[in-house]
Amino acid sequence: MNISVVIPTYNRAKILGKSIESVLIQTLPVDEIIVVDDFSTDQTQKVVESFKSEKVKYVVNSFKKGANGARNTGIMLAKGQYIAFQDSDDRWLPLKIAKQYQFMVENPNVDMCFCSMNLKGSKRGIVPKRKVTSEEIKTQLEKGNFISTQTIFIKKNVAKNILFDECLKRFQDWDFVLRVAKKYNIHHLNEVLVEVVVQNDSISKNINECEALETFFQKYPDLTKKHMVNKSLYNKILFHHYSMKEQTLRSFMSLSKYFLYKYFDKVLYRSVKL
Repeated sequence: MNISVVIPTYNRAKILGKSIESVLIQTLPVDEIIVVDDFSTDQTQKVVESFKSEKVKYVVNSFKKGANGARNTGIMLAKGQYIAFQDSDDRWLPLKIAKQYQFMVENPNVDMCFCSMNLKGSKRGIVPKRKVTSEEIKTQLEKGNFISTQTIFIKKNVAKNILFDECLKRFQDWDFVLRVAKKYNIHHLNEVLVEVVVQNDSISKNINECEALETFFQKYPDLTKKHMVNKSLYNKILFHHYSMKEQTLRSFMSLSKYFLYKYFDKVLYRSVKL
C-alpha cells in the first residue's frame, strides 16, 4: 500500500460523511481510510458503514483516548508507506493527495510536506499566507503553529517515530510538527488544498487556552524566552494565575507585558507574518 488516511472522530456523525467523501473523491485514490472512533455515542458507525467501501475501515479505541490517542491508533494500524491525516469536520480539495504524493515521490529526501488551508469563517483566512521555505520552517514553528494536522502528508516511519502526545489536550499539532522539524525535512506546498470550518464543539473552543498553553510551555520552556509572541503568551498565562489569586498589581503588570509584547511583535514582524 502507498497511502493511508487516518480520521479520528468523536460524535461527529452529522458531518463525518462529507469528510470521508472528500477523501474518496481524490483524483489520486488512497489505499485505505482508517476512521478511529473514540467511543462516540451517536450514529458514527452507521455513517462509516454506509459508504460500502473496502477502503473505509472502522476502528473503535479500546478505551477513550482523545483525538491524539485516536490518531496514534490510526498510525499504528496504517499499512501505507505514507500517512495523511484528515479531521471529521474538514474537507480536502480533490487534488490534495495527488499533489502531495507526487512531490514526495519526486523529492525522497523530504520526510513530510504540508499544504496551505482556508479557515472558512475565520479572520485568519489562508494559513500560511505566504510560501514558507524549508530553511525557515523550524524557526517559524518556534513562534507559533501554521501546520494543521489535516494538511500533513508524512512518511509512515516518521509518524511512528514521532506520534502525538496524548497528554496534551490542545496544541497537539504544534507539538507534533515541532518534533518532526527537529529531526526531519519538511516542505511547504504553497497551495490551498484543505478547507477548514471551526466547529462550536471543537477542541480549541472547549479547552481553556491559558491552561493548555501552560502545559505546552512546560514541555517547551525555552520557547517562552524566544520571540516576542511567546513572551506575550507567557504573560497571558501569568495574568491568568495572578488574577485567580487576586494579586492585582502582578496581574496588571503581566497584562501590560502581554499587550506590549503582542504590539511589538505585530509591528516589527508584520511583513513576514504567516
